Amino acid sequence: MANVDDNGGAARPDVAAPPPHWFTEFTNLYKAGIAHAFLFNFNVRDYVDSKREPDRYINDEFIAKRKFSSVAYYDMSRGLTFPDAEAEREFRKVALKGAPLPQSALPSRVFPLIDIALNYSKFAIFIEHVDLLVPSGGTAGMSGEERTAMIWLCEWSLNARVSAVGSLLCLSASNIAAVAPELLSSSYKIEPIFVPLPDEEERLTYIKAQLEQKPVSLSLPEASFAALSSGLSKKSIRDIMLKSEAEDVPVSFEFIRDKKRSVLQKEYGDVLEFIYPEIGFEDIGGMGAAKNYLLNNVVAPVRTNDLRRVPMGVLLCGPSGTGKTLLVYALARASGFNCVKIDMARILGQYVGESEKNFKKCLLGAQSQQPVIVFVDEIDTAFKRGDERDSGVSRNIFSEFLQFTGNTKNRGRVIFIAATNRPDLLDPALKRAGRFDKKIPILIPSAEERADIFKVLLRKYRYATDIEDFTDFAKKTPGYTGAELETLLRKAYELACSSDADEGPSSSDTGDEVGQQKNVSEYPADGHESYGACIRAAHLELAIEKCHPNTGQIEFMSRVAIEECDDDDLL
Repeated sequence: MANVDDNGGAARPDVAAPPPHWFTEFTNLYKAGIAHAFLFNFNVRDYVDSKREPDRYINDEFIAKRKFSSVAYYDMSRGLTFPDAEAEREFRKVALKGAPLPQSALPSRVFPLIDIALNYSKFAIFIEHVDLLVPSGGTAGMSGEERTAMIWLCEWSLNARVSAVGSLLCLSASNIAAVAPELLSSSYKIEPIFVPLPDEEERLTYIKAQLEQKPVSLSLPEASFAALSSGLSKKSIRDIMLKSEAEDVPVSFEFIRDKKRSVLQKEYGDVLEFIYPEIGFEDIGGMGAAKNYLLNNVVAPVRTNDLRRVPMGVLLCGPSGTGKTLLVYALARASGFNCVKIDMARILGQYVGESEKNFKKCLLGAQSQQPVIVFVDEIDTAFKRGDERDSGVSRNIFSEFLQFTGNTKNRGRVIFIAATNRPDLLDPALKRAGRFDKKIPILIPSAEERADIFKVLLRKYRYATDIEDFTDFAKKTPGYTGAELETLLRKAYELACSSDADEGPSSSDTGDEVGQQKNVSEYPADGHESYGACIRAAHLELAIEKCHPNTGQIEFMSRVAIEECDDDDLL
């Protein structure tokens, strides 16, 4: 499937560019005789350099230099196709004795011909969309054609004659989890080759090459464009530039963000929740030790590329309502990293193998966003080993999660942060060093922190108030979590509104403590005006009388969080 440039001519290969890592891995395995069948997966429809997709790149840089007798492409919609007439003639000579190609595209009609070519000539075949050709879900649910295709593919991978003549079998699938697992079992020799999304350096090189060919207006540096486009393919970057030109607007931070959201939602929105936080650390009261730890041991090391300091995973432990989720969102905003949330409700499916397939896609999608914060809320209920009653689904997902979180190659690139109020219920394998190896207790706030939280909440909701010092109110709310303080302020605002309504427009002249509207000090102090009724001391006092903390088992959850903490500096 030859690529062409924008003018319809042959694409100009980037000869000087070094080969990508996945290509080097593939060629080494082939040259060493370890395998002659490969499954290229994930980013298999993107450009490798400026124009060539992986199949064309392999053809130009490997097959064309090794005197293969013929090259062909196969997918179920089109059957066999060839890059040129000479390749088709050679195939017909070997496999068909010069006869014409069959009209049918079914594997049962085409694969016997491919078998002859693989065995009796140095032949290369690209078989595309293998996830649709032999889908996952178990052999019992396969059609006759799917079983036929799977048998041929497995047998070719083991065929010593195919290996001896130097033939090559290149399979491709965007989602390896959607491919029948039998293909990748240890019984056969189909080597998976992961084709990643471009890293920041590759994206920058591609952006510069595109700007040389067709200048596009940018309102930010090229390096910033490359950094902001993390998680996007080169084709998606090209689309952003084309849309910018079509809409006659410069490529800006907002333009990239909006287009990126659209692309990622379309690609992974079925299995991942993308978080675009609007709050930072300044919007959260208290939690000073946790904030400092995350800034010094996650944000700063990732930015300076000193990944040795970054924990593999961070577990936030503490009672409900203490702000664990808000802390993760604020970290995402402060760091500028991508942030995704694993929601098991999106992953679990009703069909056999669907949940495992969705989870693998979820992890690949998260990994593609690096550096990325992957957040798992209530992890004690999300990941368990499971039992025989769920047909092994929970166990399979749990095993996959253990393997992924323990992969040291992800250190500082995929940052797992989980929240739980019952860390004692977590499987010990998850909590061991090398996975969630830093446990941070997020406890009920102290009196000083509660006073700070009052101010932050007033700023957040733009409540007007004449209260300047919240120390006394903080002392009157021991045991309150941040969520309960928020409920308290909302009640105070409710009382303030009711008071204004009851006393009427003349209440400001009565001198009444609750009703008067003079000398109001407004939050926030950020240039934005507050609005609505004014919360006064009497309103807050009354709210404290009427509202009571109701978070259950706070003392127990706090004690468990403290016992789990593995670093005294965080207490």
